[in-house]
Amino acid sequence: MFRATEIGSEETLPAIAELTQTTATSLSDFGEHEKLRKPRISLPNYGFAPISNIRLEYKYPRAVCFILATKFFEAFAANGMRTILVLFLRDDLSFTESFSTIVLHIFNFFGQFCPIIGAILADSYMGNVRTISGFSFLYGFGWLLLTMTSVPLVGLSTTAFLLVSISFIAVGNGSVRACITSLGALQFKLPEQAVHLAEYFSFYYFVYYFGIFLSKIVPPLIRANTQCFDKTTCYPAVFGTLGSSFMVAWIIFLIGKCFYKKEKLFGDNILFKYCGCIKTALVEKWKHRRSAKRCSYWLHNAIGPYDVNFVNDVSKVLRITKLFIPLPVYFALLAQQDSSWTFQATMMNTTVLGIKIEPDQAKAVGPIFLFMLIPLWQYVTVPLLRRLFHWELKPLHSVTLGGICSAAAFLCAGILQDRIMQSPGQSINIVWQLPQFLLLMMGELLLSIPGLQFAFTQAPSSMKSVVTAAWFLNNAFGNLIVVIITQLDAMSSQKAEYLFYAVLMLICIIIFTLLAYEYGLQELKSDMQARDLVVLLPNATDNGPSPSSRSGSV
Repeated sequence: MFRATEIGSEETLPAIAELTQTTATSLSDFGEHEKLRKPRISLPNYGFAPISNIRLEYKYPRAVCFILATKFFEAFAANGMRTILVLFLRDDLSFTESFSTIVLHIFNFFGQFCPIIGAILADSYMGNVRTISGFSFLYGFGWLLLTMTSVPLVGLSTTAFLLVSISFIAVGNGSVRACITSLGALQFKLPEQAVHLAEYFSFYYFVYYFGIFLSKIVPPLIRANTQCFDKTTCYPAVFGTLGSSFMVAWIIFLIGKCFYKKEKLFGDNILFKYCGCIKTALVEKWKHRRSAKRCSYWLHNAIGPYDVNFVNDVSKVLRITKLFIPLPVYFALLAQQDSSWTFQATMMNTTVLGIKIEPDQAKAVGPIFLFMLIPLWQYVTVPLLRRLFHWELKPLHSVTLGGICSAAAFLCAGILQDRIMQSPGQSINIVWQLPQFLLLMMGELLLSIPGLQFAFTQAPSSMKSVVTAAWFLNNAFGNLIVVIITQLDAMSSQKAEYLFYAVLMLICIIIFTLLAYEYGLQELKSDMQARDLVVLLPNATDNGPSPSSRSGSV
């Protein structure tokens, strides 16, 4: 089991964001409690330092077991759809590879964008349980409609019902993702159960990625080994299996409602406040554009409606999210395991050591590589670098190396594509895809995990959820990049497209390196501005209304 703080997943960090804020107050009141005993294992406590070496006699919440089981079956269903969707569209419905790629990445876009919507509804209006329950109806109806659409005898309009059904699945999947994570974390009593919470995130990460791994093995296996409606493959059986998996997840979740804790809703939402602060600053800057008393920094125009500390927090987040600008290209590369790389696998010999694997099963090697690379990097490579060279790779440098590895992965894909096109038939073995998968997973290890963790730890405690939302948007926009490039159809060949992505990634990493350097300079400058502002406006936090007083208008 990997340590939760060492593997920052976009699935787990939204919950940590919420808990970091709600726990800060309770820590100040933490005093004498029941009997304490030392923990059985040493796990990180997500910043709750006062109890790093103690564990209180609180039972592990039963509700967490239902939540973990729900996440496993839901992750298997959603990622199983991503595994087989492009081949279903191309081989069964006879769409072009370009159209199939576009549909998949639009599906991914909504799956990455909608967690923000789900999180806002859950935090401020409905709660996690009601939000999950509501979107589950849409989610389940999408699976039912997709299964019916895949059956020729039903006679539904294929294209229209297909797009509607996968839209429902994408919105449902995206909207419940962050909610399931947060719901599990909220079952723990903090700060007393901080160690249990760390264990929960470790279990959650393992369950989530094990579901992804199985989703890349089982659905292609069902498709290839079942026949129906006079076809050699049976996609209705696959969609029926994936839909049944979601139904199991839904039933488990509903049973668990007997154990979930009552949630406390917050009427104001930090993301809305964040956007409101920026809007106020821009409006005030425009109003005073000819005034002699203009603020030297545009965001300081929001001081008054918002207090100084909140404005400084927004400024800090803006500097962090500026680093994200080049990163959607990385997610565009990462997402193509399920599209262009799958199509590439169909042109290769898929027999390995006498065992025939399906083309869409080849990408299962990605999670395998990741599970191997993470402990190798964290428990072997990093300690050796510290011990032998007294050197540690900094997060922003790690992101740069991760981008280079990702670009190298697509360079390998381009070279392999050239070999495939020059060879007769399917003579190139699929094992030649291993280098590009290895490099891409090294990119995820060095870029995705440290990048999100850096942004999350650098962000002010009140802004953790905003940074996580920006990361989700990065992933969503990465899929849109693939849609746009595919739709333009400007590349002469698939090889040229792979090489284009490699060059584009290198350019973006150069831009990121420059932004990272500027970020360091801005940090020094912002510290000086903050000190000067406190000196000039010592009573700003007392005289001006707090952001919460404007929550109704933000």
